[in-house]
Amino acid sequence: MTTHRRPLLLSAAAAALVCPACLFIPAQSTPITSPEMREKIAAEAKRATDAPRRDVFGELPSRPGETVAARSAPKPGAPAAPAPGSSGSAPAAPSLPGDLQPVSLYPVLPGVAPPPALTPGRESPLLEAVKAYADGKPTRAIEILKSLDGPNQEFVLAVVPILQRGATADLAADPAAVAALVDQLEAIAARLGARAALKIENLAFCTRVAGFGRYEPWPEGQPYHPNDQAQLYLEVENLVSQPAAGPHGETHVTHAKVAVEIKDAHGVLVKQADPEDWRRRVEVAKFEKKLPSRGPVRDFHVLYPFAVPTAPGVYTVSVEVRDPSGRKARSAPKEFRVTGP
Repeated sequence: MTTHRRPLLLSAAAAALVCPACLFIPAQSTPITSPEMREKIAAEAKRATDAPRRDVFGELPSRPGETVAARSAPKPGAPAAPAPGSSGSAPAAPSLPGDLQPVSLYPVLPGVAPPPALTPGRESPLLEAVKAYADGKPTRAIEILKSLDGPNQEFVLAVVPILQRGATADLAADPAAVAALVDQLEAIAARLGARAALKIENLAFCTRVAGFGRYEPWPEGQPYHPNDQAQLYLEVENLVSQPAAGPHGETHVTHAKVAVEIKDAHGVLVKQADPEDWRRRVEVAKFEKKLPSRGPVRDFHVLYPFAVPTAPGVYTVSVEVRDPSGRKARSAPKEFRVTGP
């Protein structure tokens, strides 16, 4: 039995070598994955397909130079963006929120030169002038400052040497150098004072006045009685002395024009004695103060004595000061009270 089967198997093997494509061995395949497992795998694949991709921040361009939108993770509660290819009208002018800005993946196109590099702007004339003066080139500094207006040139040319000297002087142990700087700064302030606005400072009622800054103030909240004599003290800043010959050999004069108004609690002007003629009654008291001196005066004050109103009540007084050039300053209303006799 065994002897007859061996020649048959050898014949079949030889035929397979000669005609391999004709060899067919029927067999029944057995599925490796059960139907339940296949359904589970399909469900997981569907969930993975429907879930948003968090690792994709932008779409790839279809051609060089195309811009694409960088996408960020959607915020909780925000509506989902439509899927590519879905129906919907696109806006005429695309408007992207702050977290969805266009990003160019090809900022430089072939054959197009890149934009020129930014160059730092020129330094201001002030910095150039300071550097030139510090390098020992004052003439160069003057040339640079010619681009400024005249008053600005004058101011900078006066200040730059002071800065240079202040940066190198021993301000802690050289009083003479400090005094020189003070003189230079005061000279600059005096030149600027002619252009500065007038200011009224230290408007106060006083009992006694001995000079600039030397006065005894009226007690706070204490009322006056009818027909009392009040004294109003005020200081004026930036009032410039002018060169002028005085009656006793003075070389300067400081001139101020003063106007005083007194109003009652209803804002009605109260008549007062005219400082030029006490027999007259005026609504606005006007007078001038001229102070001759042998040099420029930096500290200037005005004293205005007046009789308080006869009717009890609450009053305010306001002062306006002018100089000969027309500059003026007006004080805020100063309150005082008049009680019964």
